[in-house]
Amino acid sequence: MASAAFLKECNVFQGLSDAQIQKLVAIAKDESFPTGTLLYKEGDPSTHLYLVEQGKVFLEMKSDMGPARPPMQVIIDVVTRREAFGWSAFVEPNLHTLSALIAEPTKMIVFEGGKMRALMEEDCEMGFEIMKGLSRLLASRLNHTRVLLIGERALATLTGNTEYA
Repeated sequence: MASAAFLKECNVFQGLSDAQIQKLVAIAKDESFPTGTLLYKEGDPSTHLYLVEQGKVFLEMKSDMGPARPPMQVIIDVVTRREAFGWSAFVEPNLHTLSALIAEPTKMIVFEGGKMRALMEEDCEMGFEIMKGLSRLLASRLNHTRVLLIGERALATLTGNTEYA
């Protein structure tokens, strides 16, 4: 069972009261996944929010490398303890923007998006605080993506591969 203390440590739930955290505990499920599990693929329907309790998850996207090369998977972010992913369950069209691959044995707390949205609608203050947490998550993910893109462009420039610079 998810602990209230752990949920309070998670960035996405900062600002929630003890009573609001207890509402989340009531709908949380504990799940474990072995290394190599593909939790979902980019473009799949998004129905859950995940919090890593222990382990590591790679968030990846397919990158088209041009007509002469096959697409490759690029790790956009590595999700570890107290970090969330699966924000697309709260934003239409509710499709995953990345794939999630379990990188090592991982224990997670999982929230069904419909149940969580119902709580957020019932308690608008709670909903607002969670959406602020999800916004922080998105801003962080965007920053990681920017850093990757800048690194790729800089490497391409340094190596003389101007096809991607």
